[in-house]
Amino acid sequence: MKGSPQFISLEQMTKTSVTVIRAAAEVAQAHRCYIYLVGGFVRDFLLGRESWDLDFAVTADPIIFGEEVAKRLGARFVPLHFEPSTGRIVRWDDEVPEATADFTEFKGNLREDASLRDFTCNALFVDAVELARKGTAPVLDPLNGFAHLESRLLVLSSRRVLRDDPLRILRAFRFSATLDFKIPPETKEAIAASAPLLLNAAPERVLMEWAWILQTPSAHEQLVCMDELGVLTILLPELVKLKEIPAAGYHHLDGFNHTLEAVKMVEKAIAGETEDEGLNEMLKRVQWAFQTRFGHKRYGIWVVKFATLLHDIAKPQTMTVDEEGDLHFYGHEKIGGSMAERICDRFKLSRREKETVVTLVRSHMRPVGLAGARQLTDKALRRFWRDLGELTGIYCVALSAADLMATRGLEMTQEQRERHYTVLRKLLETYFTIKEAKERIRLITGDEIIERYKIRPSPLVGKALRLIEEAVLDGRVTTKDDAWSLLDAAIREWLGNDSGKHEAERKVQN
Repeated sequence: MKGSPQFISLEQMTKTSVTVIRAAAEVAQAHRCYIYLVGGFVRDFLLGRESWDLDFAVTADPIIFGEEVAKRLGARFVPLHFEPSTGRIVRWDDEVPEATADFTEFKGNLREDASLRDFTCNALFVDAVELARKGTAPVLDPLNGFAHLESRLLVLSSRRVLRDDPLRILRAFRFSATLDFKIPPETKEAIAASAPLLLNAAPERVLMEWAWILQTPSAHEQLVCMDELGVLTILLPELVKLKEIPAAGYHHLDGFNHTLEAVKMVEKAIAGETEDEGLNEMLKRVQWAFQTRFGHKRYGIWVVKFATLLHDIAKPQTMTVDEEGDLHFYGHEKIGGSMAERICDRFKLSRREKETVVTLVRSHMRPVGLAGARQLTDKALRRFWRDLGELTGIYCVALSAADLMATRGLEMTQEQRERHYTVLRKLLETYFTIKEAKERIRLITGDEIIERYKIRPSPLVGKALRLIEEAVLDGRVTTKDDAWSLLDAAIREWLGNDSGKHEAERKVQN
C-alpha cells in the first residue's frame, strides 16, 4: 500500500462499478447536490482489492436519491433504514447479481461525516461527480486513514462510533479477518468496554457479520480474540461454558479450546488436508457442497463452521463422572441439537440453515458410532445418507474429520484414529456409489408403481423406490423384471391385511 497513488480512476474499475458511479453522478448534477464515493470501496481500491459493494454519501435524501438512480439503471431499490436514512440498489448487472450500492446522507462537512464512520480506513472520500466527469479524482483523507491503511490498523474514527452502532464491534473482527488488519490496543479496549451493547443490535445484522467472520480462513484466530475481549460471552454464552469441561481421556484440550480447534481443523478438512490421503482425495471431489449458497454472501462453509462451533454445546449439561473418575457425556448430541435449535432461532438463521446446523449437531457422533460397531455394513452406510441427505451428509463427514483432528488425548489410540478415518472414507465411497446409481436410468418410476398396484401417492411409493434402489446397489436387482418380482412380494407384505393381500395378488396376476 505504501507509495500507492492517492487518486482513483474509472479505468481501473469494473464495468459494473463504473455504470453505477456515472448514473449516481448524473442524478447529483441534475439535483445540484454533492455526492461522494466513500468507505470500503475506496479502501479496497487503494489496497488493490476487487470490490462489488459501493457506498455513497449524498447531500440529499438518500431514499429519494437512490430510487432515482435505480430507475436510471433499471435496478431494484431497497430502503434499509429510515433513521438514519439509508437505501440500497441491487441487481443492475445480471453478470454480478450480488453487487450493491448503498446511499447514506452526507452531513455537510468531511471531518464530521468521517468521524461518524466506523474506522479511519473507511473514512476516505472521492467526489463522484468529478470522478465521472474526469475519469480520475483525488482521495480526500480527513482522519489520516492513509497512514492506517499503510500500517494495516483498524483505528476507530471516534470514541462514539461503537455506541452509535454496536455492530461495528463485529465488523472489527470481520475486517481483521478479510483484510489481514490488526486490531490495535486502543480499539480492543473500546470493544471490550462496548461488548454488552451488541445485545441491542438487530439479530439479522449480527447474523450477517457473524457468518462472514466464520467463513474466513482465520475464523479460529478471530474467535480467540472475541473471547479475550468478552464478545463471545455476549454472543454465545453457552459456548463459553465449555471451559468447564476439563482436558481428559480422549481430549488433550478443555471443551472450549477443543471446539475452537475443531473450527480450525474443519477448514483443513474442507480443503482436503486431513491426515488421511484417501479421504483428502474424496473431500476434494465435493468442494461444490461447501460453496453452496445459503443466503446473501453466506455459503455452506459458514454452516459447517457454525455447526462445528456448536457440536459439543451440551457437554456441560451432560457431564457425569463414573466410579473410576472417567468423564461421560451421554446424549450430548441430542440435547445439543435442541440447544442449537434455540441458538439458531436467536441468531435468526434461515429455515434451511437452521435445519442443517441442528441436524449436524444431532448427527455428529454417527461416524463415531459406525467406527465403534462390530461390523460396518453397507446397509448402515447407506442409512447414513438416507437419513442426512447429500449436502448435510458431506458436511457431517467434514465435521467428524475436524473433530477427530482436534482430539489427541492420551486415551485416543492410533487404531481408533485409523478406524475413524476408514469409516469417513467408506461413507464418501458409499455416497459416490449411490450418486452414480441414481444417475442411471431408474428401473421403475413412482407412477408405474401407483399404476401397477392401484395405490394412491403416499410414503409407500417412496418406500418401494428405496427398496429397489438398495437392491440395485446390492446387485440383487439388474433388470426391470427383477425389480417387479421384488416389489410384488414386498407389496403383499406391506399392505398387511387379507383383503389388501388378495387385491395385490390379483393385480400382480393380471
